Amino acid sequence: MAVEAFARLVAIGRTPSDRELLAGALAELDARHGLLAKIAAEPQLQAIMAEFVTRLLDAVGSVAALAGLTVLDIACGSNSSRSPVTGHLTAEFEPWMCRLLLVLRARPVGLDIGDLAGETFEHHHVDLGVPGAMDFLPSGAFDAVHESRLFGSPEFRAAYGPATGRVRREIHRQERRLLRPGGILIHSDR
Repeated sequence: MAVEAFARLVAIGRTPSDRELLAGALAELDARHGLLAKIAAEPQLQAIMAEFVTRLLDAVGSVAALAGLTVLDIACGSNSSRSPVTGHLTAEFEPWMCRLLLVLRARPVGLDIGDLAGETFEHHHVDLGVPGAMDFLPSGAFDAVHESRLFGSPEFRAAYGPATGRVRREIHRQERRLLRPGGILIHSDR
């Protein structure tokens, strides 16, 4: 099963070069973070990784084009994320996008309220519900801004309840401020 999951993720690449770079990146994620064992234990993680790879390819065109880009990942996930269904720690919400970007030679910056200790990408502990929480980041500093599954997450809705709309507007305002001119917004939430 692990070999099949690996092959399906590599096959997302649109060119032989993309597939070669993805194979190396996924092997590195497996060596560093046990990706394939985590996919075997939590099969939904394969779909999440496929979504991330597809989203990146749609945004920049090729895997090689990611090298050197500075990418902000808002609500990047953490090593302390728990499943909203079981309440147990889950690999599904680990900071996979930042990890993937890092091994593909981009410069990810992750923001999350959860534990990111031990991660080798730049990261900051941020409560996105606090007005101005991202003000410390310089305007126009990012080639791309990624945010996914934040507004639909049960944790987000539970934490901010009636303030959800205000928080969403503030995050979208900050995204526009943080992107360099011509930068790319990479969203799954609309």
